[in-house]
Parts: sequence; C-alpha cells; structure tokens
Amino acid sequence: MNPTASGEILCVTPNPALDRTLEVPGFRAGETARAEAGRVAAGGKGVNVARALSVLGARSLCMGPLGGPSGRMLAELASAEGLAASWTWCNVETRSCLILVDSVAGQATVVNEAGPRVPADDWKRTCQDVLARADVAGTICLSGSLPPGVPSEGLAELCRSLVASGHAPWVDTSGPPLSAVLSARGVRLKINREEAQEVLGLRLDSVSACVAASRRLLERGPLTIVITLGAEGAVLADAAGCWHAAAPPVQSDSAVASGDSFLAGLVAASTFGRDLREALRWGVAAGTANALARGGARFSREQFDLCLARVQSSEVAPVSM
Repeated sequence: MNPTASGEILCVTPNPALDRTLEVPGFRAGETARAEAGRVAAGGKGVNVARALSVLGARSLCMGPLGGPSGRMLAELASAEGLAASWTWCNVETRSCLILVDSVAGQATVVNEAGPRVPADDWKRTCQDVLARADVAGTICLSGSLPPGVPSEGLAELCRSLVASGHAPWVDTSGPPLSAVLSARGVRLKINREEAQEVLGLRLDSVSACVAASRRLLERGPLTIVITLGAEGAVLADAAGCWHAAAPPVQSDSAVASGDSFLAGLVAASTFGRDLREALRWGVAAGTANALARGGARFSREQFDLCLARVQSSEVAPVSM
C-alpha cells in the first residue's frame, strides 16, 4: 500500500450530476424493461476522479457548484461515501443523469442532462472558491463539461488564473471549452481519441497516429498531453518524450468513468512521486480496473494491483501526420 499523499488533490466538477444507474439486462430502446438493480450516487467527472483517488490512497477534495434538492442529495451521498467536499452553493437545481447498464450486451447507455443555467455571479464565486483552496492543494483536476450560461472561455480563464498562481492543472473536457483551454499555456490535458480527432479534424485510427497527434497538440502550449485509447491504452507526451501504455484485455459491462479513473491513477502516481512513465501505467491500470468493476469508479485496490501488473509501457518516437 502506498503512503498517504501529501497535499490534497482538488477535484473540480463544473457541472456535477446526481447519477442514477439501472442494470437492465437485454435493454432495447423503445421497449418496456425491468431493472434488476439500481443505485443513486454523487456523480460528475470530478466526483468520479475523487472516488477513484480514495481507492488508491490519495486525499482529495470535491468542489463545484451545487443547488436545489438534488444538489443537497448529491452532497449527502458524497459525504456518506467519505468524499471530502467544499461545494459552492448556488440558486440552481443540480442536474441528474441516467446510466443504463446491459450486462448481456456488455454496454452502458448514458443519458446526461445539460445541467442548470449557472448565473455569471455564481460561476465567479465557484472560481474564487477554487482559487482560494488552490493555495494549499497539491494537484488540481478540472473535469467535465461547463454548465449552460458559462461561456466556453470560462474554463480557460480559470486555468490561466491557476497557472498564474503557480499551478499546472489537469484538465479533462471537450468541445468548445477544450478548444479554448488549448490556448491556455501551462496546463496539462487528458482527452480521449474522439476529442483529439475533433480538435485536430483528423482521423486517428492507430496508436502511432495518436502519438503524432499528442506531439502536435503539445505545440499549442500545454505542458503535457495524454490521449486515452480505450482498449489500446493511452499515450502521453511532454517536452521530454512520448510513451504508450498498453491496456490488458478484459471483458467489461460498462466503461463509464474509466477516463476519470485513468486520470485518478495518473495523478495519484505523480503525487506519490512516480515518474510520468509509471504514472501512465497507473492511469491505464485504474481505467482498466474500473471497466472490470462495471464502471462508476468503484473498482477495488486488488483489481487495480492485478491490472497494474499486466500494463506494459514503452517510449515511442513520433511520426509525421
């Protein structure tokens, strides 16, 4: 077991959600179905990162805007799990998301509400709360979409403020907010293959193409680029080089939150003093363990350790695109 991390890891979720998961074997759209099991949990990408960090022995603090009865329920559920939090309370109703897990097909269908329209003043308070807490944080993770009402530049502006205060935040987002963050020098990005394809306007159908894409994105200003590749693992690039870690083959019913678990593994390893190559292995192992545990960042330490022993990594040379 690793020693406890020094300095808490801020897990910021700009658009938290109350997640309802239903296990529906043989689910088919348009038909009446009966769930075999279900659960309601605190959700949103940053909350998933915090949940996975707790499995790995790292201290975290959940942050983000909450409001209404669903927000209070989310806060209570997070607390019941033992997830420390410092929420920014707003006059909004926190969104809900539905996850339908089909164990027969080995698939999960996710229906995400857009979320509440967060007023400018509430978003400003959220950013101020994050910046205030950043003074004592070891690492900062900004994960997920922006709620309606917050401009695409909102996340990039928060990143610039964090960089100006001496931090290099990890960012996991998509769409226009991702394009905006790419111009914020000094950040570290964790994206998936589809997000990289959208940003570059290219098809990335091989590991070597993703390696080249990571180097191309690095030229825009980030300190580190990680592209997750699902069953093919992930690639990581920084000024020192580029690495690929291959994921062990597993059979999964749901990969929901595997990307969030990956980020938790990467950050936890770095917090414990591992180098980036080893941190990449930790990330792939955590993402794979999550897929074994039916998603939701609810894997066990034993599952993680077994996966880590099977993850292989190597340095790779970029090729031209």
